[in-house]
Amino acid sequence: MKKIAKFAIAASALALSFSAAAAFSSTMSMGQVGTETQTRLSQGASLATIAADARASGVPAGVLALSMLSQGQDAAGVVAALVRAGYDAKTVVNTAVAAGFSYNAMFAAAVGAGADPTSMAAPTAAGGEGGGGTGAGGGFGAFGSTPTATFGGGGGGVRASGS
Repeated sequence: MKKIAKFAIAASALALSFSAAAAFSSTMSMGQVGTETQTRLSQGASLATIAADARASGVPAGVLALSMLSQGQDAAGVVAALVRAGYDAKTVVNTAVAAGFSYNAMFAAAVGAGADPTSMAAPTAAGGEGGGGTGAGGGFGAFGSTPTATFGGGGGGVRASGS
């Protein structure tokens, strides 16, 4: 009888762990991912565990990152957890930056978690003075001027003139 009770307890614990791991799905909406993330956080799951389970289930990096950030989790911790789980560092960093966090801090968190720093370029690397132009196609110029296209690459850019 004791063996049956121990087996039942072990089986139910195993079933719970499988159901927890299988709760994420690649077809979940942002709201569903948020609810699952919130449930797991309230149960004491770490960001690393949640990120690993979500990635194994095919949850997109941006959806999970925004879900964790909207739960009030530390942005650097979220970036590090997702990078360690195998998500694309550039996507994770850009998602955190789009949510309002510092690029430099998110970049540092990703690199600290093992991301290759050369795989992530700053979102503004091709912009700014002399590089990349402004607006679509390098800018609009003055009315009546010869149109030019700017092909940015982070440095000075290459200009092709319409004449």
